[in-house]
Amino acid sequence: MKSTRHAGVSFLNGQIQVAEIEHGKKLTVTAMGERSCSVDFADVNGRLSQAHPAVSTFADELGGLLKKEKIDAAFISFALPTEPVFINVIPVDRTLEGQALSSHLQWELEQYDPPIPVKDCILSAQPLPGGNDEVNHMLIVSVHRGTIGFLKKAASGLKPGLKFIDIDHFTAEKSLRINYPELKDKAVMLLGLRPGRTDASLVLGGEVCDHRAYATPGPQEVKAAAGRYFENISKRESGKPARVILHGVDATYGIISLIQHEIGIETLPLHAVRKLSPSKALSEEYGSESARFAAAIGLALRAPA
Repeated sequence: MKSTRHAGVSFLNGQIQVAEIEHGKKLTVTAMGERSCSVDFADVNGRLSQAHPAVSTFADELGGLLKKEKIDAAFISFALPTEPVFINVIPVDRTLEGQALSSHLQWELEQYDPPIPVKDCILSAQPLPGGNDEVNHMLIVSVHRGTIGFLKKAASGLKPGLKFIDIDHFTAEKSLRINYPELKDKAVMLLGLRPGRTDASLVLGGEVCDHRAYATPGPQEVKAAAGRYFENISKRESGKPARVILHGVDATYGIISLIQHEIGIETLPLHAVRKLSPSKALSEEYGSESARFAAAIGLALRAPA
């Protein structure tokens, strides 16, 4: 089988993270790196577009990072941060489908008075496990069209072809599934830590079953949010999660200790290259800090074909 390389790009704490995976007989991490970024994707507030003057600067920054890390991928994908993205889990009448479902989801989104008009957003939804005979629980995600256009324009001059644009917390789940196969059939609490925000998901059988977001300006608020979410999901049929796994810039051992003391469950940083085959140099430089690359690696792990 001919191998193919896929690069994933994420944005965290004012930095661009990139990871490249070679899909061949085995999954091999061929490159990882990061650099500063002139665009804060966590605070774009609907301002970006294909015509935005920052497109060329960002394209140069990204192209320079790919060149520096010797990225030779056939495809590239982006993971947007969660801050400017509307994410929620809502109950939906199970009988709704097609245009009726789309119209209902748009109506639901409008009830939250989003800062960006619904007409200027791309809305997607997927049913989650659970629910009952009458109601589906659906994860809805709304992204500003201009932000997508900005990334497409920036990628148009790159050698790799654009493949996916996703959300960083959900691409990190791919890193979780690949790197922790022993947790495949267990309930896992996945926390994405960003400055001022914590995203929390219940992952069961390798699939997300729930999502919540919390404003967490400091470590004590992160600890409290983890405790609240743990209490909430522990009441479910799946019971208490077997592990708590953290990814993001603040996945430090100080935070890990706080959370583990709060909820009494083993808490670990997401070792995003744990079951992969990185070079010795990459392992030495990023192995113990790969939690912040979890989203980029998760994207690159997705089959490029």
